[in-house]
Amino acid sequence: MPYGIIMDDKKEEPPLKEKLDEKEKIRNYIEEMTQSKKQPIAKDLVQLKHVEVQKQEISQETMDLAKTLRDKYIEYDQFERLSNDEITILETFEGKRLFLSRIAIISNQSRVPLGIEPFKKAELEKILNNLIMKGYVEAEEVGANTVYFLTERGKYRTQ
Repeated sequence: MPYGIIMDDKKEEPPLKEKLDEKEKIRNYIEEMTQSKKQPIAKDLVQLKHVEVQKQEISQETMDLAKTLRDKYIEYDQFERLSNDEITILETFEGKRLFLSRIAIISNQSRVPLGIEPFKKAELEKILNNLIMKGYVEAEEVGANTVYFLTERGKYRTQ
């Protein structure tokens, strides 16, 4: 039996050495990591200087140019001034010529399932007149009915 005990002791020694080696490796790794953290940070290496900032004066010529451009933009492009209802009606055309009744059917198809009150004839006529005044839609009399169609501006807006 004493031989078995001696053999058991010899078998236990190599795993202990392996465990010690692993612990040393871990210890060394941790030391390396802490060493790298002791290096200076970029913000410590840079020195900032105070710079005086002066406010620029806007010239009268620049002001006039900005005003002219703003006025021309407002005249040419009033896309932002369209209401949701006007946009909905513009999108019903799809490049076609439509009677008022057909516009009502197409535009109300999306409103009714959402629980939104459908357009009435008077509302549609009012919105279409606004779109005519803004240059998006034109109207022609065909017999007793009025046919509505998109202008170039209206086509550009719906694309």
